[in-house]
Amino acid sequence: MPPRQSTMIRAAALYSKAEIPWHDEPDGTHQICVAGRPDDSDYLYTLVPQCRSPEEPGRFAGMFSLKPYGDSTPDSVSSVTGTLAGELMIDTYDLGALVDTMADVLREFHGDLKPPWDSVPGNFNHHDRAALDRFHRNMPHLAAKFDHYFKFSNLLDEFNSPAGPIVLFNVDMEVRLDALKKYPLLYDFYRKVVPAVVAKSDILDPHGNYWMREAFDHGHIHFTIMIRNGLLTPFNAAMQPAGDSVAIGEITRGSYRTLASGQITSLAMNFGLANIGFTTDYRRDADTCTFVNRMNAIPQLVAPPGVHQVMDLVAGDFLRVLATGDGGLSSKLSSRMLPNGTYDFSGGFTAQLDYSPTLELLARIGDAIAKEHNDKVRAEERAFGEELFDAFVADYNEARPAIVALDSDKNNRREKSK
Repeated sequence: MPPRQSTMIRAAALYSKAEIPWHDEPDGTHQICVAGRPDDSDYLYTLVPQCRSPEEPGRFAGMFSLKPYGDSTPDSVSSVTGTLAGELMIDTYDLGALVDTMADVLREFHGDLKPPWDSVPGNFNHHDRAALDRFHRNMPHLAAKFDHYFKFSNLLDEFNSPAGPIVLFNVDMEVRLDALKKYPLLYDFYRKVVPAVVAKSDILDPHGNYWMREAFDHGHIHFTIMIRNGLLTPFNAAMQPAGDSVAIGEITRGSYRTLASGQITSLAMNFGLANIGFTTDYRRDADTCTFVNRMNAIPQLVAPPGVHQVMDLVAGDFLRVLATGDGGLSSKLSSRMLPNGTYDFSGGFTAQLDYSPTLELLARIGDAIAKEHNDKVRAEERAFGEELFDAFVADYNEARPAIVALDSDKNNRREKSK
């Protein structure tokens, strides 16, 4: 298998590679199945001949398959339907519990909720300091890591309104470059590449208002949501409330749109993708919680005139097929409660992937460049993530007795109300 970065681009060419230990299905599908299980303090993945759902908590099942599409035949594959999916059984919580946790966390996103109120977004003042002080009190280990790796120019803004104080969780932060020197490859990448990158992603409601905005702008990390009375609130481009607040833990069905773009500046020219759009349908009941996503637009290439035509020739058809072929790129994430009280998590994506000789050649070149450092980069990414996660776990373990007590009180109140 090629490095993870180019699997989608090279999918049609991978179908015929005999060195990959494919399992052949009767309909021509080539498939790889993986099983995962805890192995002392590690987690062990192994190839298995057939894909089977997990039967014990902590077990995982994964599948990657390619099926010839349209006029393709096993001997001449010009397009495939690619599917990557996984299933995990756990005995602790489901997706619904994660949604409920996020609803509870939103209530803690505030400063001191006292005047003088902000008049415009983006001013670092007593509201921000109050929020950071609480972060340090409640999660000292994770806060220390954030202090070490990030610099905050703004955290939140608080405004007064007739319907109650409005909290604009309006993050503007940067990575402290010197702090990354312990990870040489990440440091080098961030120092050379990141200052040229701009990426944006918005979550919008059916009326075109924002639920969330996030961006990476030449090293500045931005994240914006609006909260009123502890509830998520839609807002417009002027960062003003634009609808009723919503208790996300009580929603049983709904839809939202995601729109993203990204570009990099090189030699004073911009290259990238825009109009990367998805529609998400959300459903939840007592036993299941499901997110279904589908690409709803053809991504647009960003490039200077002249170069744009060449890029469209190379990648345009691949993107058009990705967005519209066989129903378009789709993904699903769901959880369901099993009869034994455990939870089954499943997720994956399916898309039609065309064969593009030029794209494959470029992917091969990129793979060759990345191969030398790929394992080292992954090791540094993992180590950095572990630093933050271990700090979070340390804070959680210290707070766990109080959390268990609060949860017990909440359950007691529910039982009394029945």
